[in-house]
Amino acid sequence: MDATLSSAEAAPIRLQWTRPSSGVLTTLKYLGFVVLWGIGPLYVMTFEPYKSKSPFGLALGIAGLSLMLVGAGMYSLRKRVARFKKAGKLSGWLSAHIALCLAGPTFIMYHATFNILAPNSGVAIYSMLIVVGSGLFGKYIHGHVLQTLGGERAGLKQIEKQRSLIDLEVAGQNGVPQNLLARIQQFFEIRTAAKNVGVMKSFYLLAKLDVLERAILRHAAREFKTGLLARRDLKPQQRATLEVDGLQGLAIKTGFEKRLALIEATERAFRFWHHLHLPLLIVLVITVLAHLGAVLLF
Repeated sequence: MDATLSSAEAAPIRLQWTRPSSGVLTTLKYLGFVVLWGIGPLYVMTFEPYKSKSPFGLALGIAGLSLMLVGAGMYSLRKRVARFKKAGKLSGWLSAHIALCLAGPTFIMYHATFNILAPNSGVAIYSMLIVVGSGLFGKYIHGHVLQTLGGERAGLKQIEKQRSLIDLEVAGQNGVPQNLLARIQQFFEIRTAAKNVGVMKSFYLLAKLDVLERAILRHAAREFKTGLLARRDLKPQQRATLEVDGLQGLAIKTGFEKRLALIEATERAFRFWHHLHLPLLIVLVITVLAHLGAVLLF
């Protein structure tokens, strides 16, 4: 028996030794964060190894400003200039934009020796932190919310195709109590209203949908149990099966609508953020130029 591995068989083994595991990368990432934003600031503020106006401090400021300008500029060019639209995937440009626009503010904070109360640079630093916070919020919405919910949208629609829609008239004819029908009707009226509202009201209506859905399912559970117990021809196991199937159909329908409402509200929030992020960046540029002018003049 030949104990020699082929190149195809050996490749995965070599990768195990040459490529760090995701656990190692995650550990290094968090360790770097602790050093840069925990130990580093504490050391700089305690021992003051340099001044902001020293050559080293100025170099940190110039490096940070350059990284932010390059990060913001190249991503804007890739998105808005036709000549650059085919230059690589937009996701790669976005990752580079995020990396540079996080590294730049880190250099700037070290340049300022983490003194955010200085009258000369305080406004610029606060503007920078607001822009960074805005960018992280947008990244969270885009990467963790919109993509996740967008993937769920197709699955929810597939489930919806396999289930008959709730018909309130048919439900009323089948003996569903009027007070439960009224709550279901209110749920769908709110859902319809939530399709054409602003950002804040869409999240408010989403919260109302959640509360109402819980009330509907509790009410439906009581009604199903009472109605099925009255049917003496059914065995206990049959009653339980019918109750679960009835509640599951109702829960899928209301849950489907609620998740779609969440997707729509989140998309509105992302569009609002997208329109807000650029003006914040312009304010940041103005405050940085004012800071540079004050440094050169005084």
